[in-house]
Amino acid sequence: MKFAGIFLSFLIFAFLIPTDGSAQLPDAYTTYSEALQALTYLATNNPAFCRLDTMGYSTRDSIPMLRFKISDNVNVDEDEPAVFYCGGVHADEVLSVEVVMNFIQDIIRLYNLEDPDITRYVNNIEIFCVPFINPEGHIVVEQGNTLWRKNKCDNDSNGVFDIHDGVDNNRNYDFGWNIDSGPEATTPESLTYKGTAPFTQLENIAMADFAWRYRPLVALDYHSPSYGRPNVAYYPWYWYSHQGGHGFGPDENLMRSICQTFTSLIEAIPDDSATGTYTARRALVNKADFKTYFYGNFGSAAFSVEVSDTTIQDPALIDTIVTAHLPGQYYLLERALGSGITGVIRDSVTLEPIEAEVQVQQHINPDINPRLSRPDYGRYRRLLAPGSYTLTFLKDDYQTKTIYNVVVVSGQPTETDVLLRPLHPRPPAPEPEYPPPDTALTGNLVEFIWNPSLYADYYLFELYYDYSLAYPVYIDSSVTDTSLLLSTPLADSIYTWRLKGGNQNGWGPYCEPRSFTISTPTSYDYDYVTTPSNFRLRQNIPNPFNPFTRIEFDLPEESRVDIEIYNVLGQMVDSHYLNSMPAGSYTVVWDGSGFPSGIYFYKVTAGKFVEIRKMTLLK
Repeated sequence: MKFAGIFLSFLIFAFLIPTDGSAQLPDAYTTYSEALQALTYLATNNPAFCRLDTMGYSTRDSIPMLRFKISDNVNVDEDEPAVFYCGGVHADEVLSVEVVMNFIQDIIRLYNLEDPDITRYVNNIEIFCVPFINPEGHIVVEQGNTLWRKNKCDNDSNGVFDIHDGVDNNRNYDFGWNIDSGPEATTPESLTYKGTAPFTQLENIAMADFAWRYRPLVALDYHSPSYGRPNVAYYPWYWYSHQGGHGFGPDENLMRSICQTFTSLIEAIPDDSATGTYTARRALVNKADFKTYFYGNFGSAAFSVEVSDTTIQDPALIDTIVTAHLPGQYYLLERALGSGITGVIRDSVTLEPIEAEVQVQQHINPDINPRLSRPDYGRYRRLLAPGSYTLTFLKDDYQTKTIYNVVVVSGQPTETDVLLRPLHPRPPAPEPEYPPPDTALTGNLVEFIWNPSLYADYYLFELYYDYSLAYPVYIDSSVTDTSLLLSTPLADSIYTWRLKGGNQNGWGPYCEPRSFTISTPTSYDYDYVTTPSNFRLRQNIPNPFNPFTRIEFDLPEESRVDIEIYNVLGQMVDSHYLNSMPAGSYTVVWDGSGFPSGIYFYKVTAGKFVEIRKMTLLK
């Protein structure tokens, strides 16, 4: 009877959601359009360390999930720890959006003030913020439906948004989805409806894609309580045996300690709830929610924070509440750089970074999924308390490796790089010998030479017109020798070549691409006048280019030659001055490797002759 009563209350609550716009979100709260405008402004005015992009799109209305990145090299996925703060998963819990938006604005302000701690965080962490996990639901609240919680998934496929629609995005991950089996989770009209299967919602798919790409060390999702306890942060976890678990999570002491420190720094605002600080509480594995997913898959310090004591708080308290959360948010940035383990895992033959499982033997049980290194860098990271640990590294088709007595100290991660031996090795990258990099050749027939690669039975040779590797000239995947003489002469131009070795186990990695230029002396027929009759500046070749291009010109008489390169703002960015050049045809190779992509102008002055042409550097 008690369970049925809870279910009935969910249904009644769902059916009583207003749809006539009579309830209004106070103006003090940030709307989606206001957040978009504010984040666009911040990114535009701080492009060196701020970037606004899209996490994904909402399930029904395709509203962008705004993602704001803060990092010193913001346009590059660096080999740095990731920290993830997000809110707005439940549409009615609007305080959560304010906490995330305030953090974004505050850390930008302090970085611009050159605060030393903030500078260290931004320079060494990739910080990601998503104010609206569920943007389409938030817009429903903005439009007056202030009790709406879910997204707008068209559950009955009737094309009409009504009380039968919506999925709770905080119940639609896969980890723990089967446990959440009561009517409040399986009835579409319920405010906590979990959907027909894990990851049926685009918002959750986008969150998972992000998680697997960056493997965040810290992951917070903010809520404001529509039911349950206020002023609390939940950490993972306890898993009941009758639901298939093994009790406390293997990082129980660590997660409790980090969460307790985090909550001790957040003052509870004396509204209608409590004074003092927030409380850390252990969560249960009983639904497919954010913290369970991030901790279960990646070992993240993943906490769900209930902000204040209601969903739509008195607007006069908003600034005080969100400011109170800043010390905890900055503590977690500091902790991400603190004690733990890190390192790069590579194939011992090819030296390629690999994705492998990292087991901390003191922190493992059957409930967690394998914690894997990132495939792009081979980097693994885990937060740990100071102490001594045993690490085991595993990957299919590789020998398992165990390292004992890895000592973790306070205040910084312990670095332990690992080479795993493949059971079926592929060749390492070959070492090119000739032509040397960035050289100019005067002959059109070129022989390419490289050192033999261990385990290689054959090679894939590739020759391209430029460094971008976009325009192939010659490709051969059946070369069995360590040299290749092209039978066809190469025209004057810039070329790039690379190769890799292969065997029955597959291809190894490419060597680093090498570029060279062919520039042969000009030849003339017997009746051709060797001295040009006019000054002429030709279009650069190739164009677009990366990073080398040839600038060719004819001199009808001996002249001093000035070659100047300008950007689109009219600023001279490079120059070459050639004194007393006799009459003839000339080629100058310009190296644009130190310059950004864009349109440039090259100006050639030879005595009384001046001409300008446009060229495009495309990296």
